[in-house]
Amino acid sequence: MNIRRKILAAALAAAAGLCCVTVNAQTSRRWVENEVLIKFSDGADSASARAANRAAGVEKLETLGDVRWERVRLRPGQSVEQAIAEFPRLAGVEAVQPNYYYHLLATPNDPQFTANGMYGLGKISAPAAWDLSTGSSSVVVADIDTGLRYTHQDLAANAWVNPGEIAANGVDDDGNGFIDDVYGWDFFYNDSNPFDDAGGHGTHTGGTIGAVGNNLLNVTGVNWSVKIMPIKIYSPDGTDSTSAMLVNAYAYIRMMKLRGVNIRATNNSYGDCGEACGYDQATKDGIDAMGEAGIVNVFAAGNDGQNVDSFPAGGNPSPGYPVRYTSPSIIGVASSTSSDSKSGFSNWGTTSIDLAAPGSGILSTYSSSDTATATMSGTSMATPHVTGAVALLAAYRPELSAASLKATLLNTVDVLPAWATYVKTSGRLNVFHALQNPTVCTFTPSVASPFRVPTKGGVFTITVTAPQNCDYVAKPNARWIKVLGADLASGNGTFTIRVPVNPTISRTGTISFGDQTLTIVQRRN
Repeated sequence: MNIRRKILAAALAAAAGLCCVTVNAQTSRRWVENEVLIKFSDGADSASARAANRAAGVEKLETLGDVRWERVRLRPGQSVEQAIAEFPRLAGVEAVQPNYYYHLLATPNDPQFTANGMYGLGKISAPAAWDLSTGSSSVVVADIDTGLRYTHQDLAANAWVNPGEIAANGVDDDGNGFIDDVYGWDFFYNDSNPFDDAGGHGTHTGGTIGAVGNNLLNVTGVNWSVKIMPIKIYSPDGTDSTSAMLVNAYAYIRMMKLRGVNIRATNNSYGDCGEACGYDQATKDGIDAMGEAGIVNVFAAGNDGQNVDSFPAGGNPSPGYPVRYTSPSIIGVASSTSSDSKSGFSNWGTTSIDLAAPGSGILSTYSSSDTATATMSGTSMATPHVTGAVALLAAYRPELSAASLKATLLNTVDVLPAWATYVKTSGRLNVFHALQNPTVCTFTPSVASPFRVPTKGGVFTITVTAPQNCDYVAKPNARWIKVLGADLASGNGTFTIRVPVNPTISRTGTISFGDQTLTIVQRRN
Protein backbone atom coordinates (compact mmCIF):
# COMPACT_ATOMS: atom_id res chain seq x y z
CA MET A 1 0.00 0.00 0.00
CA ASN A 2 1.55 3.34 -0.96
CA ILE A 3 1.78 6.29 1.41
CA ARG A 4 -1.11 8.31 -0.11
CA ARG A 5 -3.42 5.30 0.12
CA LYS A 6 -2.33 4.63 3.70
CA ILE A 7 -3.09 8.23 4.70
CA LEU A 8 -6.50 8.09 3.02
CA ALA A 9 -7.33 4.72 4.60
CA ALA A 10 -6.28 5.96 8.02
CA ALA A 11 -8.27 9.16 7.72
CA LEU A 12 -11.46 7.34 6.63
CA ALA A 13 -11.15 4.69 9.31
CA ALA A 14 -10.35 7.24 12.01
CA ALA A 15 -13.50 9.14 11.06
CA ALA A 16 -15.46 5.95 11.59
CA GLY A 17 -13.86 5.43 14.98
CA LEU A 18 -11.79 2.41 14.00
CA CYS A 19 -8.53 2.24 12.09
CA CYS A 20 -5.82 -0.11 11.16
CA VAL A 21 -2.85 1.26 9.22
CA THR A 22 -0.69 -1.26 7.44
CA VAL A 23 2.85 -0.40 6.42
CA ASN A 24 4.06 -3.14 4.12
CA ALA A 25 6.63 -1.25 2.08
CA GLN A 26 9.71 -3.36 1.54
CA THR A 27 12.66 -3.45 -0.77
CA SER A 28 14.61 -6.40 -2.09
CA ARG A 29 17.83 -4.42 -1.76
CA ARG A 30 19.71 -4.92 1.49
CA TRP A 31 22.35 -2.24 0.93
CA VAL A 32 23.44 0.59 -1.35
CA GLU A 33 25.09 -1.18 -4.27
CA ASN A 34 27.97 1.21 -5.04
CA GLU A 35 29.00 2.21 -1.50
CA VAL A 36 30.58 0.84 1.66
CA LEU A 37 31.33 2.22 5.11
CA ILE A 38 34.90 1.97 6.39
CA LYS A 39 36.23 2.40 9.92
CA PHE A 40 39.85 3.57 10.29
CA SER A 41 41.87 3.09 13.47
CA ASP A 42 43.42 6.57 13.12
CA GLY A 43 40.24 8.30 11.92
CA ALA A 44 38.60 8.88 8.56
CA ASP A 45 40.60 12.06 7.92
CA SER A 46 44.00 10.49 8.63
CA ALA A 47 46.86 9.97 6.20
CA SER A 48 46.39 6.21 6.40
CA ALA A 49 42.73 6.60 5.41
CA ARG A 50 43.62 8.72 2.41
CA ALA A 51 46.30 6.24 1.39
CA ALA A 52 43.89 3.30 1.68
CA ASN A 53 41.30 5.07 -0.44
CA ARG A 54 43.87 5.85 -3.11
CA ALA A 55 45.11 2.26 -3.13
CA ALA A 56 41.56 0.93 -3.46
CA GLY A 57 40.52 3.48 -6.07
CA VAL A 58 37.45 4.62 -4.12
CA GLU A 59 36.03 8.11 -3.56
CA LYS A 60 35.30 9.42 -0.07
CA LEU A 61 31.79 10.84 0.16
CA GLU A 62 31.52 11.87 3.82
CA THR A 63 32.87 11.38 7.33
CA LEU A 64 30.37 9.77 9.73
CA GLY A 65 29.59 9.69 13.41
CA ASP A 66 32.68 9.72 15.63
CA VAL A 67 34.91 10.61 12.60
CA ARG A 68 36.42 7.11 12.50
CA TRP A 69 33.86 5.97 9.92
CA GLU A 70 33.51 7.21 6.36
CA ARG A 71 31.22 6.48 3.43
CA VAL A 72 32.91 5.86 0.09
CA ARG A 73 31.82 5.33 -3.50
CA LEU A 74 33.32 2.20 -5.01
CA ARG A 75 35.29 2.17 -8.25
CA PRO A 76 33.32 1.31 -11.41
CA GLY A 77 32.50 -2.38 -11.62
CA GLN A 78 33.49 -3.12 -8.03
CA SER A 79 30.86 -4.95 -5.98
CA VAL A 80 30.15 -4.45 -2.29
CA GLU A 81 31.25 -8.03 -1.66
CA GLN A 82 34.60 -7.40 -3.39
CA ALA A 83 35.20 -4.24 -1.38
CA ILE A 84 34.45 -6.04 1.90
CA ALA A 85 36.99 -8.70 0.96
CA GLU A 86 39.68 -6.25 -0.20
CA PHE A 87 39.61 -3.39 2.31
CA PRO A 88 40.60 -5.28 5.49
CA ARG A 89 43.98 -6.00 3.87
CA LEU A 90 44.87 -2.28 3.78
CA ALA A 91 46.79 -0.58 6.58
CA GLY A 92 44.70 1.32 9.12
CA VAL A 93 41.37 -0.32 8.24
CA GLU A 94 39.55 -1.53 11.34
CA ALA A 95 36.23 -2.54 9.78
CA VAL A 96 34.31 -2.40 6.49
CA GLN A 97 30.63 -3.06 5.90
CA PRO A 98 27.76 -2.37 3.49
CA ASN A 99 25.75 0.83 3.73
CA TYR A 100 22.61 -1.05 4.75
CA TYR A 101 19.08 0.06 3.97
CA TYR A 102 16.76 0.60 6.92
CA HIS A 103 12.97 0.55 6.84
CA LEU A 104 10.09 1.18 9.18
CA LEU A 105 8.77 -1.85 11.02
CA ALA A 106 5.94 -3.27 8.95
CA THR A 107 2.61 -3.10 10.73
CA PRO A 108 0.93 -6.52 10.56
CA ASN A 109 -2.41 -7.19 8.86
CA ASP A 110 -3.93 -8.95 11.88
CA PRO A 111 -4.00 -6.39 14.70
CA GLN A 112 -6.14 -7.04 17.79
CA PHE A 113 -8.42 -4.13 18.39
CA THR A 114 -10.16 -3.05 21.60
CA ALA A 115 -13.11 -0.74 22.11
CA ASN A 116 -10.78 1.88 23.47
CA GLY A 117 -7.44 2.35 21.70
CA MET A 118 -6.05 4.19 24.71
CA TYR A 119 -6.17 1.07 26.88
CA GLY A 120 -2.37 0.95 26.89
CA LEU A 121 -2.05 3.86 29.30
CA GLY A 122 -4.25 2.05 31.81
CA LYS A 123 -2.34 -1.21 31.40
CA ILE A 124 0.98 0.46 32.27
CA SER A 125 -0.64 2.30 35.24
CA ALA A 126 0.00 5.73 33.75
CA PRO A 127 -3.04 7.33 35.48
CA ALA A 128 -1.61 6.38 38.87
CA ALA A 129 1.81 7.65 37.82
CA TRP A 130 0.28 11.00 36.83
CA ASP A 131 -0.56 11.57 40.50
CA LEU A 132 3.23 11.76 40.99
CA SER A 133 4.31 13.41 37.73
CA THR A 134 2.84 14.31 34.36
CA GLY A 135 6.25 14.96 32.84
CA SER A 136 8.48 17.97 32.34
CA SER A 137 9.24 20.32 29.47
CA SER A 138 12.91 20.10 30.50
CA VAL A 139 13.09 16.45 29.34
CA VAL A 140 13.75 15.83 25.62
CA VAL A 141 13.06 12.64 23.66
CA ALA A 142 14.54 12.17 20.18
CA ASP A 143 12.01 10.27 18.06
CA ILE A 144 13.90 8.64 15.15
CA ASP A 145 11.13 7.97 12.66
CA THR A 146 9.22 9.51 9.72
CA GLY A 147 9.30 12.94 11.32
CA LEU A 148 6.60 14.71 13.33
CA ARG A 149 3.56 16.79 12.42
CA TYR A 150 4.70 19.40 14.91
CA THR A 151 1.72 21.64 14.02
CA HIS A 152 -0.74 19.02 15.33
CA GLN A 153 -2.94 20.55 18.01
CA ASP A 154 -2.07 17.75 20.43
CA LEU A 155 1.69 17.92 19.76
CA ALA A 156 2.60 21.55 19.01
CA ALA A 157 3.11 22.52 22.65
CA ASN A 158 5.40 19.52 23.19
CA ALA A 159 7.46 19.84 20.00
CA TRP A 160 11.11 20.59 20.74
CA VAL A 161 12.36 23.96 19.52
CA ASN A 162 16.09 24.68 19.32
CA PRO A 163 16.58 27.78 21.48
CA GLY A 164 19.86 28.61 19.75
CA GLU A 165 18.44 28.76 16.23
CA ILE A 166 16.50 31.52 14.44
CA ALA A 167 13.98 30.04 12.03
CA ALA A 168 14.43 30.36 8.27
CA ASN A 169 17.30 32.88 8.31
CA GLY A 170 19.70 30.58 6.47
CA VAL A 171 22.31 30.89 9.22
CA ASP A 172 23.75 28.28 11.59
CA ASP A 173 23.01 30.47 14.61
CA ASP A 174 24.10 27.99 17.27
CA GLY A 175 27.21 26.85 15.36
CA ASN A 176 26.40 23.14 15.49
CA GLY A 177 26.91 22.56 11.76
CA PHE A 178 23.19 22.43 10.91
CA ILE A 179 21.47 25.48 9.41
CA ASP A 180 17.96 26.29 10.71
CA ASP A 181 17.58 23.06 12.72
CA VAL A 182 14.73 24.61 14.66
CA TYR A 183 12.69 21.42 15.17
CA GLY A 184 15.37 18.78 14.65
CA TRP A 185 16.67 17.46 11.32
CA ASP A 186 15.65 15.42 8.29
CA PHE A 187 18.53 13.02 7.63
CA PHE A 188 16.85 11.45 4.62
CA TYR A 189 16.55 14.62 2.57
CA ASN A 190 19.32 16.34 4.57
CA ASP A 191 17.29 19.45 5.30
CA SER A 192 16.04 21.36 8.31
CA ASN A 193 12.36 20.35 8.15
CA PRO A 194 11.60 16.98 9.82
CA PHE A 195 7.87 17.32 9.14
CA ASP A 196 6.03 14.00 8.93
CA ASP A 197 5.06 13.53 5.29
CA ALA A 198 5.90 9.82 5.17
CA GLY A 199 2.73 8.09 6.31
CA GLY A 200 2.09 9.17 9.89
CA HIS A 201 4.22 6.58 11.70
CA GLY A 202 6.36 9.19 13.47
CA THR A 203 3.42 11.37 14.46
CA HIS A 204 1.74 8.28 15.92
CA THR A 205 4.76 7.24 17.99
CA GLY A 206 5.30 10.86 19.06
CA GLY A 207 1.74 11.06 20.33
CA THR A 208 2.15 8.00 22.54
CA ILE A 209 5.33 9.49 23.99
CA GLY A 210 3.91 12.91 24.60
CA ALA A 211 0.59 14.11 23.20
CA VAL A 212 -0.40 17.01 25.44
CA GLY A 213 -2.64 15.93 28.31
CA ASN A 214 -5.47 17.66 30.10
CA ASN A 215 -6.13 20.02 27.17
CA LEU A 216 -9.64 18.81 26.16
CA LEU A 217 -8.25 17.72 22.76
CA ASN A 218 -7.98 14.28 21.17
CA VAL A 219 -5.64 11.92 23.05
CA THR A 220 -2.89 12.04 25.66
CA GLY A 221 0.57 10.55 25.79
CA VAL A 222 2.48 8.88 28.59
CA ASN A 223 3.81 12.38 29.28
CA TRP A 224 1.46 15.37 29.33
CA SER A 225 4.52 17.61 29.19
CA VAL A 226 7.76 16.68 27.41
CA LYS A 227 9.77 17.88 24.41
CA ILE A 228 9.87 15.68 21.30
CA MET A 229 12.81 16.20 18.94
CA PRO A 230 11.89 14.72 15.54
CA ILE A 231 14.78 13.00 13.78
CA LYS A 232 13.56 12.03 10.34
CA ILE A 233 15.23 9.14 8.53
CA TYR A 234 12.43 7.89 6.26
CA SER A 235 11.02 9.05 2.92
CA PRO A 236 7.40 8.41 1.88
CA ASP A 237 8.57 5.06 0.47
CA GLY A 238 9.68 3.99 3.94
CA THR A 239 12.22 1.55 2.47
CA ASP A 240 15.35 3.42 1.49
CA SER A 241 17.01 4.82 4.61
CA THR A 242 20.63 3.72 5.05
CA SER A 243 23.24 3.02 7.68
CA ALA A 244 24.93 6.31 6.86
CA MET A 245 21.74 8.27 7.52
CA LEU A 246 21.30 6.53 10.86
CA VAL A 247 24.93 7.07 11.88
CA ASN A 248 24.62 10.78 11.14
CA ALA A 249 21.30 10.95 13.00
CA TYR A 250 22.82 9.26 16.06
CA ALA A 251 25.81 11.63 15.91
CA TYR A 252 23.49 14.66 15.81
CA ILE A 253 21.58 13.46 18.86
CA ARG A 254 24.80 12.79 20.76
CA MET A 255 26.21 16.17 19.77
CA MET A 256 23.10 18.02 20.95
CA LYS A 257 23.16 16.07 24.21
CA LEU A 258 26.79 17.05 24.80
CA ARG A 259 25.93 20.67 23.92
CA GLY A 260 23.47 20.75 26.82
CA VAL A 261 20.13 19.60 25.39
CA ASN A 262 18.61 17.32 28.05
CA ILE A 263 17.98 14.32 25.76
CA ARG A 264 17.23 11.38 28.04
CA ALA A 265 15.94 8.84 25.50
CA THR A 266 15.56 7.95 21.85
CA ASN A 267 12.57 6.12 20.38
CA ASN A 268 13.41 3.63 17.63
CA SER A 269 10.43 1.93 16.00
CA TYR A 270 12.34 0.36 13.12
CA GLY A 271 14.55 -2.58 12.24
CA ASP A 272 14.41 -6.35 11.88
CA CYS A 273 14.80 -8.60 8.82
CA GLY A 274 14.26 -7.88 5.91
CA GLU A 275 14.75 -4.31 7.02
CA ALA A 276 17.85 -4.17 9.19
CA CYS A 277 18.72 -7.70 8.13
CA GLY A 278 22.08 -8.21 9.77
CA TYR A 279 24.73 -6.96 12.14
CA ASP A 280 25.73 -3.34 11.37
CA GLN A 281 28.84 -2.23 13.26
CA ALA A 282 28.56 1.40 12.16
CA THR A 283 25.09 1.83 13.64
CA LYS A 284 26.05 -0.10 16.77
CA ASP A 285 28.97 2.29 17.29
CA GLY A 286 26.52 5.19 17.02
CA ILE A 287 24.10 3.63 19.50
CA ASP A 288 26.94 2.95 21.95
CA ALA A 289 28.14 6.54 21.64
CA MET A 290 24.67 7.85 22.50
CA GLY A 291 24.55 5.49 25.47
CA GLU A 292 27.94 6.67 26.70
CA ALA A 293 26.59 10.22 26.54
CA GLY A 294 23.80 9.24 28.97
CA ILE A 295 20.92 8.44 26.59
CA VAL A 296 18.60 5.42 26.91
CA ASN A 297 17.83 3.92 23.48
CA VAL A 298 14.49 2.11 23.25
CA PHE A 299 14.07 -0.31 20.31
CA ALA A 300 11.17 -2.30 18.88
CA ALA A 301 11.47 -6.10 18.89
CA GLY A 302 10.12 -6.47 15.34
CA ASN A 303 6.96 -7.91 13.84
CA ASP A 304 7.91 -11.32 12.43
CA GLY A 305 6.37 -13.35 15.27
CA GLN A 306 9.59 -15.23 16.00
CA ASN A 307 12.24 -15.76 18.64
CA VAL A 308 15.12 -13.48 17.60
CA ASP A 309 17.46 -15.22 20.06
CA SER A 310 17.20 -18.41 18.01
CA PHE A 311 19.32 -16.95 15.20
CA PRO A 312 23.14 -16.80 15.31
CA ALA A 313 24.37 -13.55 16.85
CA GLY A 314 26.10 -11.34 14.32
CA GLY A 315 24.83 -13.35 11.38
CA ASN A 316 24.16 -11.85 7.97
CA PRO A 317 21.31 -12.08 7.19
CA SER A 318 19.87 -12.49 10.66
CA PRO A 319 16.64 -11.09 12.17
CA GLY A 320 16.33 -8.88 15.19
CA TYR A 321 18.71 -5.97 14.68
CA PRO A 322 19.18 -3.30 16.00
CA VAL A 323 17.40 -4.49 19.15
CA ARG A 324 19.78 -7.47 19.50
CA TYR A 325 22.95 -5.41 19.85
CA THR A 326 24.73 -5.99 23.16
CA SER A 327 24.65 -2.35 24.16
CA PRO A 328 23.95 -1.44 27.80
CA SER A 329 21.84 1.54 26.69
CA ILE A 330 19.28 -0.51 24.71
CA ILE A 331 15.85 -1.50 26.00
CA GLY A 332 14.13 -4.07 23.76
CA VAL A 333 10.32 -3.98 23.63
CA ALA A 334 7.81 -6.67 22.63
CA SER A 335 4.11 -5.98 21.98
CA SER A 336 1.27 -7.02 24.28
CA THR A 337 -2.50 -7.01 23.78
CA SER A 338 -5.29 -5.58 25.90
CA SER A 339 -5.44 -8.93 27.72
CA ASP A 340 -1.66 -8.91 28.38
CA SER A 341 -0.95 -11.76 25.97
CA LYS A 342 1.77 -11.56 23.34
CA SER A 343 0.60 -9.88 20.15
CA GLY A 344 0.65 -12.53 17.44
CA PHE A 345 3.00 -10.46 15.28
CA SER A 346 5.50 -9.61 18.01
CA ASN A 347 9.04 -10.97 18.07
CA TRP A 348 10.37 -12.17 21.40
CA GLY A 349 13.55 -13.42 23.08
CA THR A 350 14.49 -13.83 26.73
CA THR A 351 17.99 -12.53 26.05
CA SER A 352 17.44 -9.70 23.55
CA ILE A 353 13.97 -8.44 24.46
CA ASP A 354 13.62 -6.90 27.91
CA LEU A 355 9.91 -6.30 28.53
CA ALA A 356 6.50 -5.98 26.93
CA ALA A 357 4.26 -2.95 26.42
CA PRO A 358 0.87 -2.45 24.76
CA GLY A 359 1.16 -2.47 20.97
CA SER A 360 -2.06 -3.93 19.55
CA GLY A 361 -4.74 -1.45 18.51
CA ILE A 362 -3.16 1.74 19.91
CA LEU A 363 -4.90 5.08 19.37
CA SER A 364 -2.65 8.13 18.94
CA THR A 365 -2.11 11.30 16.93
CA TYR A 366 -1.82 11.04 13.16
CA SER A 367 -0.31 13.14 10.39
CA SER A 368 -3.17 13.59 7.91
CA SER A 369 -4.30 16.81 9.60
CA ASP A 370 -3.66 18.94 12.68
CA THR A 371 -6.54 17.19 14.46
CA ALA A 372 -6.26 13.61 13.18
CA THR A 373 -5.98 10.45 15.27
CA ALA A 374 -5.66 6.84 14.14
CA THR A 375 -5.34 3.31 15.51
CA MET A 376 -2.21 1.33 14.62
CA SER A 377 -0.62 -1.91 15.76
CA GLY A 378 2.93 -3.21 15.98
CA THR A 379 5.98 -3.30 18.21
CA SER A 380 6.39 0.22 16.80
CA MET A 381 3.41 1.19 18.95
CA ALA A 382 4.67 -0.68 22.04
CA THR A 383 8.07 1.00 21.97
CA PRO A 384 6.92 4.62 22.59
CA HIS A 385 5.05 3.50 25.71
CA VAL A 386 8.45 2.50 27.13
CA THR A 387 10.23 5.58 25.77
CA GLY A 388 7.53 7.72 27.31
CA ALA A 389 8.03 5.91 30.62
CA VAL A 390 11.78 6.68 30.49
CA ALA A 391 10.95 10.36 29.99
CA LEU A 392 8.35 10.41 32.78
CA LEU A 393 10.76 8.75 35.20
CA ALA A 394 13.52 11.17 34.18
CA ALA A 395 11.17 14.07 34.91
CA TYR A 396 10.27 12.68 38.34
CA ARG A 397 13.82 11.58 39.25
CA PRO A 398 16.15 13.75 37.13
CA GLU A 399 19.24 12.58 39.03
CA LEU A 400 18.95 9.01 37.72
CA SER A 401 21.60 7.91 35.25
CA ALA A 402 20.78 6.22 31.96
CA ALA A 403 21.70 2.87 33.52
CA SER A 404 19.41 3.60 36.48
CA LEU A 405 16.50 4.60 34.24
CA LYS A 406 16.78 1.36 32.29
CA ALA A 407 17.21 -0.84 35.37
CA THR A 408 14.25 0.80 37.10
CA LEU A 409 11.87 0.03 34.24
CA LEU A 410 13.10 -3.57 34.03
CA ASN A 411 12.94 -4.13 37.80
CA THR A 412 9.38 -2.81 38.22
CA VAL A 413 7.42 -4.65 35.51
CA ASP A 414 4.21 -6.48 36.26
CA VAL A 415 5.50 -10.05 36.18
CA LEU A 416 3.00 -12.13 34.22
CA PRO A 417 3.01 -15.90 33.56
CA ALA A 418 2.17 -15.29 29.91
CA TRP A 419 5.49 -13.50 29.41
CA ALA A 420 7.81 -15.86 31.30
CA THR A 421 9.11 -17.50 28.12
CA TYR A 422 9.07 -14.39 25.94
CA VAL A 423 11.04 -11.54 27.54
CA LYS A 424 13.97 -11.15 29.93
CA THR A 425 11.92 -9.69 32.81
CA SER A 426 8.87 -11.97 32.32
CA GLY A 427 6.68 -8.88 32.46
CA ARG A 428 4.92 -5.85 31.05
CA LEU A 429 5.80 -2.21 31.72
CA ASN A 430 4.37 -0.52 34.84
CA VAL A 431 5.38 3.13 34.94
CA PHE A 432 3.70 3.79 38.31
CA HIS A 433 5.82 1.10 39.96
CA ALA A 434 8.87 2.60 38.28
CA LEU A 435 8.25 6.05 39.75
CA GLN A 436 7.68 4.51 43.19
CA ASN A 437 10.69 2.17 43.24
CA PRO A 438 13.73 3.57 41.45
CA THR A 439 16.89 1.49 41.09
CA VAL A 440 20.08 3.49 41.59
CA CYS A 441 22.88 1.81 39.66
CA THR A 442 26.28 1.81 41.33
CA PHE A 443 29.18 -0.38 40.24
CA THR A 444 31.69 -1.40 42.90
CA PRO A 445 34.83 -3.26 41.77
CA SER A 446 36.57 -5.87 43.91
CA VAL A 447 39.94 -4.13 43.51
CA ALA A 448 41.06 -0.64 44.38
CA SER A 449 42.22 1.93 41.87
CA PRO A 450 45.00 2.06 40.83
CA PHE A 451 45.19 -1.69 40.16
CA ARG A 452 48.86 -2.67 39.90
CA VAL A 453 49.95 -5.29 37.40
CA PRO A 454 53.45 -6.89 37.34
CA THR A 455 55.83 -6.48 34.39
CA LYS A 456 55.18 -10.02 33.21
CA GLY A 457 51.46 -9.19 32.78
CA GLY A 458 48.80 -11.86 33.11
CA VAL A 459 45.07 -12.51 33.14
CA PHE A 460 43.04 -10.89 35.94
CA THR A 461 39.39 -11.25 36.93
CA ILE A 462 37.58 -8.31 38.52
CA THR A 463 34.29 -8.77 40.36
CA VAL A 464 31.69 -6.00 40.09
CA THR A 465 28.87 -5.54 42.58
CA ALA A 466 25.79 -3.83 41.13
CA PRO A 467 21.98 -3.94 41.49
CA GLN A 468 19.89 -6.20 39.27
CA ASN A 469 19.64 -5.17 35.60
CA CYS A 470 22.27 -2.45 35.94
CA ASP A 471 24.04 -3.07 32.64
CA TYR A 472 27.56 -2.07 31.68
CA VAL A 473 30.40 -2.74 29.28
CA ALA A 474 34.02 -2.85 30.46
CA LYS A 475 35.85 -0.55 28.05
CA PRO A 476 39.64 -0.03 28.13
CA ASN A 477 41.22 3.20 26.90
CA ALA A 478 44.55 1.57 26.00
CA ARG A 479 45.17 -1.07 23.35
CA TRP A 480 47.44 -3.08 25.62
CA ILE A 481 44.53 -3.79 27.99
CA LYS A 482 42.29 -6.50 26.53
CA VAL A 483 38.85 -7.39 27.91
CA LEU A 484 38.07 -11.07 27.44
CA GLY A 485 34.63 -12.64 27.07
CA ALA A 486 31.16 -11.16 26.50
CA ASP A 487 30.64 -7.50 25.66
CA LEU A 488 27.77 -6.87 28.06
CA ALA A 489 27.48 -7.53 31.80
CA SER A 490 24.50 -6.99 34.09
CA GLY A 491 24.21 -6.69 37.86
CA ASN A 492 26.64 -8.67 40.02
CA GLY A 493 29.26 -10.29 37.83
CA THR A 494 32.84 -10.37 36.66
CA PHE A 495 34.97 -9.32 33.73
CA THR A 496 38.42 -10.57 32.82
CA ILE A 497 41.33 -8.58 31.41
CA ARG A 498 44.60 -9.66 29.85
CA VAL A 499 47.72 -7.52 30.09
CA PRO A 500 50.79 -8.50 28.04
CA VAL A 501 54.43 -8.28 29.09
CA ASN A 502 55.41 -4.66 29.66
CA PRO A 503 58.02 -3.57 27.09
CA THR A 504 58.74 -0.29 28.92
CA ILE A 505 59.53 0.80 32.45
CA SER A 506 55.97 1.90 33.27
CA ARG A 507 52.62 2.48 31.62
CA THR A 508 49.15 3.47 32.78
CA GLY A 509 45.71 2.89 31.29
CA THR A 510 42.10 2.82 32.43
CA ILE A 511 38.99 0.65 32.15
CA SER A 512 35.57 2.30 32.44
CA PHE A 513 32.44 0.38 33.43
CA GLY A 514 29.17 1.90 34.54
CA ASP A 515 29.95 4.93 36.69
CA GLN A 516 33.49 3.74 37.53
CA THR A 517 36.94 4.22 36.03
CA LEU A 518 39.63 1.77 37.17
CA THR A 519 43.24 2.81 36.58
CA ILE A 520 45.64 0.03 35.56
CA VAL A 521 49.33 0.60 36.32
CA GLN A 522 51.97 -1.79 35.02
CA ARG A 523 55.50 -1.31 36.26
CA ARG A 524 58.49 -3.18 37.61
CA ASN A 525 58.34 -4.03 41.28
